[in-house]
Amino acid sequence: MSDDLVIERRGEGDRQYLEIRGTLDAERVEQLAHEGFEAIAAGSSVEFRLAGVTSIDLTGALGLVALAREASDRDVAFRIEGYPAQLQTLLEEQGLWSVLDGEDDQ
Repeated sequence: MSDDLVIERRGEGDRQYLEIRGTLDAERVEQLAHEGFEAIAAGSSVEFRLAGVTSIDLTGALGLVALAREASDRDVAFRIEGYPAQLQTLLEEQGLWSVLDGEDDQ
């Protein structure tokens, strides 16, 4: 079966970092949401490190979009690093990649 989702969160001052590994899919997006919303509430900057993500589906990708929009609504800097190419492909197909790459005009 697929890999579990592991999310390690740490804070350095007002910055929050989430190291994400494994499969980010519909079954695991609630875990991402929980950790992500807590990180957004705790800092003025949040960085999602996705280099360890082995698989992502559209629901997982949309979970990241929701977190990016929440961060924007709260004036919290949002950044993703080391994301799998699959993430960009999924969101470009939906016209949502600009939400994560910082070029969202909405």
